[in-house]
Amino acid sequence: MSKNREEMAIEINNLLAEKADFWNISDLQVNYLNETLSLKLVSVSNADILKTFIKFEQVLSLYIQQDSEFRLNEWTETDPMLLSEISYHPDGFGFVKIKSLDQELTEIENINSSTNFYFQVNNKDHFFVEANCVTINEKTFSNLICDEEKLRNPY
Repeated sequence: MSKNREEMAIEINNLLAEKADFWNISDLQVNYLNETLSLKLVSVSNADILKTFIKFEQVLSLYIQQDSEFRLNEWTETDPMLLSEISYHPDGFGFVKIKSLDQELTEIENINSSTNFYFQVNNKDHFFVEANCVTINEKTFSNLICDEEKLRNPY
């Protein structure tokens, strides 16, 4: 990993630790048409209400998995949600690969993704995100996977 890329990874993870880790989630939106996932977070410090906005852009893949002991959530929209963990992994965090259970549908096994962001909600719901750009408040980090133009025109 180049020094510049390593420094960017450190900066992203420092911002996530300072402005997001263990904050309450006031909103979580997935926008398929715009290829974005966004988080609005709130925290309180010394009676001040602090807010953070995180937007993953150019989202190439998203995998959500709920803890096997608590498969369905039983809360309402007004129940508090905790961002219990969040991190950026420039060299990839997890590899998601589809395995066909039907011998006739082996073509779907070509579908795979190497995720570079991970976050967890309420210590049980796991989000694996592959995104080429992230904005944390006003700070934007682009071309995290490769140049945007290469993603748009790979051939």
